[in-house]
Formats: sequence, structure tokens, C-alpha cells
Amino acid sequence: MKILFLFFIILVIIQWYFKTKQTKEFLGHYNNFLQNGNVLVERSKGVFSGAIILIQLDEEANIKGCLLLTGATFFSSWCRCEELISKNLLHLELEDFDNYKKPVRKVIAKAIQSYQIDSGVELNSKMV
Repeated sequence: MKILFLFFIILVIIQWYFKTKQTKEFLGHYNNFLQNGNVLVERSKGVFSGAIILIQLDEEANIKGCLLLTGATFFSSWCRCEELISKNLLHLELEDFDNYKKPVRKVIAKAIQSYQIDSGVELNSKMV
């Protein structure tokens, strides 16, 4: 019983360590993006996996940088969304991010919707 308890405690400590490391990496990317423009962060939670998107925008809502974190564990890493860079966030269509999995499409659509609401732009049709 003591070994099982010790094993559980070790797993919790390992998870805490990697989550802390992942959070520091997020804050580093966020601060980097913030130095060169506006930043939009959105997340989508799912039952088994989720997604977080970090988008750097200029004044006209053109995407200058985009990072994506998907997965269910702390082993997930940030990847660049090369397909979205240099496009306008307000003019993205479903075809622009159709090759992504459902949690990613959901978080991109959520980011578009939240930017439209915050900037007062009229909402378009549903993206997902």
C-alpha cells in the first residue's frame, strides 16, 4: 500500500513539473508575441483532448504569428500554424483550416468569433 501511495505521489509531482514547464513556455511565447503586436489567446476544452491557440495580430487583424497546442497531456508541444500566417483573421473561411482536427477547428472558430465580438465587427455564419 505504501508503494502504491509513493507511486501516486511521484506521478503527481512529475505532472506538476511538466505543467509548470509548459506554462513557462506559454508565457514566453505570449510575451514574445505581445512585443510585436496584439495577441489573441483562445482555448477549447474537450472530453479527451483540447486545444489552445495563440495568435499575433496587427492593426488590420492580419495574422503575423500563430502557435497551437493540442492534446490531452502535458507531453503536448507548441507548433506553428504556417497555413494561417499572413491571412486576415476576419476573412478566414472554413476551407482555410479544414485540414485540422475538430478541437483545432473549434478553437480557431472561437478565436474568430471572440475577435469579432471584441472589435464590434458583424458576425458571419457559423464556422464549425
